[in-house]
Amino acid sequence: MSLFPLAPLAVLLLVPADLAALPPDVVTLGDSVKGGGGGASGVKWERSFDESLRKARSSGKPVLVDFWAEWCGWCHKLDQTTYADPTVVKMAEQFVAVKVDAEGSARGREIAGRYEVASLPTIAFLSPQGRPLMRVNGFQGPGQFPLTMEMALELARRVSSWEETLARKPDDAEALALLGTHLFEQDALAESGQLLARAVRLDEGRPLYERKQNRLLLGAILKAQRKHAEAERVLRAALLLPGSELDGKILYVLGKNYVAWGRTNDARVTLIQVVTEYSSNPIAQKARETLVLIEKK
Repeated sequence: MSLFPLAPLAVLLLVPADLAALPPDVVTLGDSVKGGGGGASGVKWERSFDESLRKARSSGKPVLVDFWAEWCGWCHKLDQTTYADPTVVKMAEQFVAVKVDAEGSARGREIAGRYEVASLPTIAFLSPQGRPLMRVNGFQGPGQFPLTMEMALELARRVSSWEETLARKPDDAEALALLGTHLFEQDALAESGQLLARAVRLDEGRPLYERKQNRLLLGAILKAQRKHAEAERVLRAALLLPGSELDGKILYVLGKNYVAWGRTNDARVTLIQVVTEYSSNPIAQKARETLVLIEKK
C-alpha cells in the first residue's frame, strides 16, 4: 500500500486511506543553501524542467521534481539533510532530478500550477513522459526518503510499461485502463478521463471488474467536470453489465451526480437503493450521510 494520500475522488470511492506525510509548518532554519541547489556532495540538480524531461525521455529515467521557494525553511532543510544523505544521493542517480522555484519565474509558476502544487516543499515524481507517479507534500527526512524513492522507481517501471505499450498499440484496452486508473488516483483527471473514455470504447471482452471500474471512474470524473448527462449515461451503462461488488459504488456516484445536477428526487431514490441493497458495504454509510444532507435542504 502506498504511503501517500490518494486523490479526493479516490477517497470519494472509498479507496483505503493511506498514511499521509503532513506538510510541516514553515519555520526559520538559519543559513541554508541558496538558490535551491544542493551542496557539492548533494543531489545533482538540473535547472531547467524542460531539459530534464528531454533527458528523462532519452534515458528512460523517471523525474524527481523538488518544488521550492526562497522563503521556505523546510525546502532548505531538505537540501541540508535529505538531499545531502549519501544513500539519497546515490539513489538520485536513477532519476533526472530538477529544482523548480514555484514562485520564481512565470515558467516555474506555470509548472507548479500544472502539477497542482499547493504547499511547499512538494516533491513530485514523474514518468519520463511527465505524467505524475506520486508525490510527497512536506519535508521528509533521509531515513524515510530512500523508501519513497524505491516506491517511485517501482511505480515508474509500471507506468513506463503502460506508456510504452500505448506508444506501440494506442488501442490497447488494458494499458488504457491501467494508466487511466493510475492517473485518477493521482488526481490527473483530465488525462485520466480521456484514457478511460478510450478504454470504455475498446474493453469488450475484458474482465468484468475492469469494465465496471473503467465506467465507475469515468463517471466520477464526468461528475466532477459537471458533465452530468454524460456521467449518468456512463454510470447507467456500467449497471447494465452483469452485477459485481462495484455496483454499490456505481449507484452512490450516480446518486451524487443527481445531487450535483439538482435532480433531488432521483438522488434520493438512488441513494436509498444503496442503503437498502448494500447495507453491509461501507458505501451505505456515505449514502446515509448524503440523504441526511438532502433532507436538510
